[in-house]
Amino acid sequence: MNSEYINPFIQGAQNVLNMVCGESPRLGNIFLKKAPPTCEAVSIVIGIMGDIQGCVIYTVKTEAACNIASVMMTAPLTQLDDMSISALAELGNMISGNVATLFSGRGIAVDITPPTCKMDAGEDEFRLMPDGALIFCVPLVMQNDDMFEVDIYVRE
Repeated sequence: MNSEYINPFIQGAQNVLNMVCGESPRLGNIFLKKAPPTCEAVSIVIGIMGDIQGCVIYTVKTEAACNIASVMMTAPLTQLDDMSISALAELGNMISGNVATLFSGRGIAVDITPPTCKMDAGEDEFRLMPDGALIFCVPLVMQNDDMFEVDIYVRE
């Protein structure tokens, strides 16, 4: 995968998290992995089509997802329900739409699929990728040290 494809995801996620949540997440150390960690988390899965193809999975631990959804819904949450899951799916959609716009500005036509939001997702989500595919993991660290992870797999 061409590493120049990573920056639009970083910029798109940082822009939308700042706009929607008032967060200015800092970039953690980017690394490669072959499979997602299994943990109590919310995963937002979005397919990528067009000049490049693949998928992106935004993953955040359940407690941090409650914090984000609370800000989005302007109501304190202690657990996720259907409405807050829908809000998180929309967050992934907004980030990916922003990413598609950034790619378009570089002359790369990209379309995205509707988001699928899953609780406690793991290996199954990466079935969208070929066996042995390398995934760029981009950790974004929120102000309270919560992680918002962006896992990217694209091919030309």
